[in-house]
Amino acid sequence: MAPGIVLMVIGGIFAFALKADSTWLDTDMLGLILMLGGVGFIVRSRMARREVVTREVVRHPGPVDASAPEDVVEQTEVVRRLD
Repeated sequence: MAPGIVLMVIGGIFAFALKADSTWLDTDMLGLILMLGGVGFIVRSRMARREVVTREVVRHPGPVDASAPEDVVEQTEVVRRLD
C-alpha cells in the first residue's frame, strides 16, 4: 500500500504544485496518471490481502522410494477470507 501512497503524493506534486512549462511533457497529465496509478495500486493491494493461503508439508526423514517424486506424507491447504 505504501508505494501507492507515494505515487499519489508524487502525482499530486506534479499536478498541483509544479508549474514548469515543457514542450514535450505535460506535468498536469503526468500527475494525473501517477495519481490514478497510485489509486489502482492501493485497490489492488487491498484486494490481495483478503485471502490467506497456508500450506503445511510434513516430511519423514529416512530412505526415499525411487518411484515417488517426493517424500511428502501430508499436505494441507487452508484458504480463508479476511474481511
